[in-house]
Amino acid sequence: MGFVYLGCSENELVNERQSMGEIGWIQKNKFEIPFEITDTSHLYDMQVAIRQTNTYSFYNLYFISEILSEAGTSLKKAEAEAIFYDAKSGKPNGSGIGDMYSHSYTIFKNVKFPTSGAYRIRLQQNMRMDTLEGIVSVGASLVKKK
Repeated sequence: MGFVYLGCSENELVNERQSMGEIGWIQKNKFEIPFEITDTSHLYDMQVAIRQTNTYSFYNLYFISEILSEAGTSLKKAEAEAIFYDAKSGKPNGSGIGDMYSHSYTIFKNVKFPTSGAYRIRLQQNMRMDTLEGIVSVGASLVKKK
């Protein structure tokens, strides 16, 4: 499944991206990011980043984002829709060069963790196809609110 990119700025608790390789995003492959909460007084925004190419066959992508406790209990869960192309013009949304485009979405705002400990973010595609060709990478970050 390719490589995992780690990189955090001062306000990011976690920031990871995973390459989907040439195959694309396989439905049964859930992308998970473990992280640790030590201070429960902060609020966080959870963002999702998706990179796709023009070989992706649809104008949108449905995916599920979830924050889970160490015990596997869901703290937050939502189905989201990423819109990759303008419905009228067909022009790609997002930023990009050539035939590759990057998209970023804030999925959860003002997340407060009830206890310190281990948590994880889980992302999975929720389309009707098993393999989504053209999805190059997915990732997520937790950004501390100022």
